[in-house]
Amino acid sequence: MAEVICMPKLGFNMDEGQLVRWCKAVGEEVKKGEVLFEINTDKTTMPVEATGDGVLLKTMLGENEYADVFTPIAVVGAAGEDADAALAAYGEGAEGGSAPATPAEEENAALVATAAEAAPAVDVKDLKLTPKAKKLVKDEGIDPASLKDIKGTGFRGGITAKDIKASPLARKLAEKSGVDLATVAGTGINGKIMKADVEKAASAAPAAAPAENPDKKILSSVPYKGVRKIIGDKLAESKFTAPHLYFTDAVDTTNMTAFRKQMNEVSDRKITVSDILVYAASKALQKFPGINSSLVDGNIVTYKSTNIGVAVAGDNGLIVPVIKNVQEKTLTAISEENRDLVDRAKEGHLKPEEYSGGTFSISNLGMFGIGNFTAIINPPEAAILSISSVRKTPVVIEEDGEDKIVIRPMMNIQLSVDHRLIDGLLASQFVEYMKELLENPLKILL
Repeated sequence: MAEVICMPKLGFNMDEGQLVRWCKAVGEEVKKGEVLFEINTDKTTMPVEATGDGVLLKTMLGENEYADVFTPIAVVGAAGEDADAALAAYGEGAEGGSAPATPAEEENAALVATAAEAAPAVDVKDLKLTPKAKKLVKDEGIDPASLKDIKGTGFRGGITAKDIKASPLARKLAEKSGVDLATVAGTGINGKIMKADVEKAASAAPAAAPAENPDKKILSSVPYKGVRKIIGDKLAESKFTAPHLYFTDAVDTTNMTAFRKQMNEVSDRKITVSDILVYAASKALQKFPGINSSLVDGNIVTYKSTNIGVAVAGDNGLIVPVIKNVQEKTLTAISEENRDLVDRAKEGHLKPEEYSGGTFSISNLGMFGIGNFTAIINPPEAAILSISSVRKTPVVIEEDGEDKIVIRPMMNIQLSVDHRLIDGLLASQFVEYMKELLENPLKILL
């Protein structure tokens, strides 16, 4: 019997996925365990394997297109089998609430039968809701009875979150008139946006300002969604939820450069500045564990493990692979793990567990010649350390009781902290200890 393949849910916060490429063509034979397609999740590109043998009969999603999780995107079955019949049977099975055949379909149990109109009461289970719509109903306390007459636009008539927030006619009118539904107050049941609401917003909107340059040509235009939107939403939430406080100091890298050179003369693996920074940060976090903390469900949680993330700009956007339990590893082991994680992060091939679970992050733009910058905290962590480039700078030193101006290779470091959890004194102590370790790197090994 043909199997309907759905967009899988590969992360707790994953609501939709982007299909990167099909690894099999329609009509091509598929073996169990072979990679059928690749998708972009919230941070990385993940291969999805076929769960059985057969032929790829049909695909319903093009490459680089998006689909909600659990939405059917392909059918695999025996050669000559009717893919549309399989889809129809799948839809009927979902509407009838029958036991699904795959784990993905089990999680899609929200797609159940619409209750009869004559029923005296309507329960969430009686409605054919997508997972995102079901969560919206629960989070906002929406009366299920108010949804029973909605004509869903999802798979097989499933009610989506967009159907609940705005009527189909209101959405079409908003697209045509350029009205942002996020700015419209709905007057329908439970605040649903109706056609009249969009018309009112459109008439009240000021006339569009003339283009700054009528001859301006657009190089490209892509939807603000997927990885870029996830990164933006996450950092915006961090910036506007956690009050950021910043602490900056300059580090003389003379001794660190000499230390790294000596290490590389005896080490089988090349030690990078990033490796030293991770190792020093772990030692500093052990000395000042208050920095190694998070705000979780109203509790300030302080961690014993120093799980340090290193921000990397990959093909799919910013990602922060995490080196777990740095305090238990040697500098050489950290170097090996760091190189592997960074290489795969740039290719977009990290597993979800490899970019989650961090307790502290480092963002190093020194290799790009940046003199100074401010990093946004990576939630739910409480702090992030930004590293700038090394520059020859005149500094004042004391020698034989006299002040002298000398040229030294200086590097700015800046600690961004969540002021709800971390006070200025603790942050200052951490920064000064990091400076001490980096200017006297032998202390890192002690």
